Amino acid sequence: MKNPRKSIKNAILTTMCLTLVLVGIVGCSGPNNTSTNKVATNTTGETKEKTKLEFYYGLGGKLGETMDKLIKDFNSSNEKYEVVPIIQGNYSETLQALQASLAAGKPPALAINGYPEFMKLAKNDVLLPLDEQINQPEYNKDDILLLEQGKYNEATVGVPAFVSTQMMYYRKDIFEKLNIDYDALESFEQLADAAKTIKEKEGINGWSVMWYAEHMIDYARSAGGDIVSEDGKTITIDSEEWIYAWDLIRKSIHEDKTMETVYGGNGWEWWYKTIDNVMNGKSAGYTGSSGDGGDLDFTKVATGMQKGFNGSKPRPVAVSVMFNMFKDSPIEQQQGAWEFVKFFSEAQQTAYWAVETGYIPIRNSAVETDIFKNQLKVNPYLSVPLEQVKANGIAPYIDPTGGKIYAEIELAKDKVLVQNMPAAKALKEAKEKAQKELDEVLNKK
Repeated sequence: MKNPRKSIKNAILTTMCLTLVLVGIVGCSGPNNTSTNKVATNTTGETKEKTKLEFYYGLGGKLGETMDKLIKDFNSSNEKYEVVPIIQGNYSETLQALQASLAAGKPPALAINGYPEFMKLAKNDVLLPLDEQINQPEYNKDDILLLEQGKYNEATVGVPAFVSTQMMYYRKDIFEKLNIDYDALESFEQLADAAKTIKEKEGINGWSVMWYAEHMIDYARSAGGDIVSEDGKTITIDSEEWIYAWDLIRKSIHEDKTMETVYGGNGWEWWYKTIDNVMNGKSAGYTGSSGDGGDLDFTKVATGMQKGFNGSKPRPVAVSVMFNMFKDSPIEQQQGAWEFVKFFSEAQQTAYWAVETGYIPIRNSAVETDIFKNQLKVNPYLSVPLEQVKANGIAPYIDPTGGKIYAEIELAKDKVLVQNMPAAKALKEAKEKAQKELDEVLNKK
């Protein structure tokens, strides 16, 4: 039922607005008619509409909330630009939306992409080179972590938004109850044995394996494997090291039933269900991202570094999640997008991002800010991802096919984790297809 008082009030306001417009005064709006034309006042008292900057990204949970806060801070701190979030479900959905906008000749001003998605865009030559921008003194590129990951064909076409590495999170109460010291475990095999003990004693999953290709790549590389041979010409994802690590995971999930993987759903739904299973006591731990820190209760869980397989040293990837700008965006939008990148990249902002989300700050100087130091006193686990990167982190493989090799690994991951296909079969199929894609690229050179 309509509120008669509200209807009368709206009618009066509408009449007042019409009257004011007739005498040359603009900008009046009723309670349900918020103006979308935000304006800034310059030194002469004139008003000018801000340049709107569409920003595509697929960040959920605490990440999305923190990004929204920083966008609002930026919008309120300047008179020229307004960042407009265009939120996607995840990195792959962001890429799809970008491809559609690029095909229509209307790319956004800015986007955040995961590394595989970034490489696909770089290969398609749609990204704006940023070397001129990063060489500006105020950006202080020497203070930025992993800036080299934004290069493609000698040009810098992406800069880090935040740095990610994959961590291990475990329930302190469960591990302490069963007298299991995570840090004393010397290998993933010992973690798998602990998972069996947890399943037998507590009746819950001993560990949760994310439905995520990046994790499966980490496992294989931490068993001594690599994606390609040293000369870069031969795909090696069907090697003994890959098969060993992947089959250990498969057997733990499907045969021993001491581990689990959650898959499917919209966006990052499977990721957050995995976390929920740990936080709700249905699983004793999981392999996740350093960026999960903002969603975890560290009175319940602890952060651990990754483990090696079969006597090998752990070799987790340390990767930049990239800011990208686009060649076909209007110049004014490019300028505004870079202003936001600079704002986001300041030591104070990237420290705030790290504290709120758990991701590694992109500036070395961020760890010296008060906000980072104070949070470290509250949560000493905040420093563990950075310690892992410095101790064991390696660079991601730069896929010369623009992501087609990674795509085959992704398909093999589903076959092993979900369909229970033996790793040797799934990886052999993936290797053959990936090799064809690599050969095609190499033969063009």
